[in-house]
Amino acid sequence: MPTSFASGSTASPVPDEAGPHGREGADRLARIQRRFAEFAAEYAALPLYSTLCRHLARDAEAASLLIAARPGQARPVLWLAALHELVLRRPDMPAARWYPSVVGHDAVPHGDPWPDVRRAVLEHRDELVERIATHGTQTNEVNRAVYVAVGLAVAAADVAGTPVALVELGASAGLLLGVDRYAVDLVGAERTLTLCDPASPVRCSGIDRAEVGAQLDAGPGLPPVVARVGLDLSPVDLDDEDAVRWLEACLWPDVPGRVERFRSARALLRTDPPVVLAGDLVDDIDRAVRRAREAPGPDAHVVVMSSWALTYVAAPRRLELETRLRTLARDVPALSWLTAEPPGCAPGIAADDVREDGGGTVVAVRRWRGARDLEPVVLGTCNPHGQWIDLNVGARDNRTS
Repeated sequence: MPTSFASGSTASPVPDEAGPHGREGADRLARIQRRFAEFAAEYAALPLYSTLCRHLARDAEAASLLIAARPGQARPVLWLAALHELVLRRPDMPAARWYPSVVGHDAVPHGDPWPDVRRAVLEHRDELVERIATHGTQTNEVNRAVYVAVGLAVAAADVAGTPVALVELGASAGLLLGVDRYAVDLVGAERTLTLCDPASPVRCSGIDRAEVGAQLDAGPGLPPVVARVGLDLSPVDLDDEDAVRWLEACLWPDVPGRVERFRSARALLRTDPPVVLAGDLVDDIDRAVRRAREAPGPDAHVVVMSSWALTYVAAPRRLELETRLRTLARDVPALSWLTAEPPGCAPGIAADDVREDGGGTVVAVRRWRGARDLEPVVLGTCNPHGQWIDLNVGARDNRTS
């Protein structure tokens, strides 16, 4: 562990880990530092994370920890998550005082966190490298329930009242499977509509740009959810403190409410946790759907959903998933596929007509009724974390004939 550098230095030399293969290693470290600079610029409004990334863009030694990441994982968010997990485990260390998730938003001091953070990185380098080398980012952003609730209402509009068996792909700990147990506020210019459970201790909220709340208020509302099954390569047990802490560490502490909402959702769902199966979202989709149909029976409306999960799946595998769902539809009277993914990610969803607004997430629905493939519909766009939605549920009427 290096000990010869001043904790506030940003002009450190490239360490041995950066260049095990000569120029190739140095080039990789340069790319990593550029990514930190890009993150700092894109998320300049985040006081802690943007500051840390600005320093990391100039500090080769601290940034080089990310070289240990597995292929495809060398992203700033993984470095940040590893450090966040460290301070959550060690709340008494000086670096922890800069984290709202540890001390509360009102107790974070003014000033530059980098001296404390850099000292923590050097002192706990081996721990951080181990986390970076063995973990990947898993984001259970509960506020995604904002657009999941709207999409669920649309998917079930033509079979209103039919019990829903909900299946989530890439579920992690399965917190989104509890969507109907949360209070979901759609905040419009003139009114706020609350979906799901208004009395819930878990409150999700998003700006309703297209006044979708008024459209939903005139419709049948959300269907009853009677079964919940998730599918994930590495499911997280809500009683596993270490695994849950990593999920919490992947959240950005700068954003008010995110960590608090996560903790509330975990506490709520621990009393009646969803089933999350270990498996591949393509190879094991049949097993997940079978499990979801066990309790409600064969007439249940099966809704398969994914939120920023397909984007991590190779394009040919996405097409294979579509084929498997189409095959399942021969046996499932009502099957819907709700996706909230980057443009061009979900098979069969043409997002050419979606207005480019920086949201980066396209919400869409595919439906099969009696094995008949109905026309796909794009509802619109949203912020990836549900902070705002720009959706049109009226499009559902085009898919029922």
